[in-house]
Amino acid sequence: MNVRLIARYRGRVQGVGFRATVLFHARGLDIHGFVRNEPDGSVLVDADGAKGQLKELVDRIATRPAGSIDDCDLSWTDSLQRSNGFSIG
Repeated sequence: MNVRLIARYRGRVQGVGFRATVLFHARGLDIHGFVRNEPDGSVLVDADGAKGQLKELVDRIATRPAGSIDDCDLSWTDSLQRSNGFSIG
């Protein structure tokens, strides 16, 4: 069963390859959605997939970050049933 993950990363996460790192790992885990820079300097990850795969994405981002993560807020909700791949928004 798929779920939706909304994650907001704060720290030195813009201009350091963070979005490209998320993209690489999400595509390798068959996760659908997007990652984008936010005006407040954070990075938003909005993704659909199996909960185990999404947890693996969060773990990979935490252990192999591009930049420096100071804080991360995670929110889990019902899947949007996206199947259009993962992109940088």
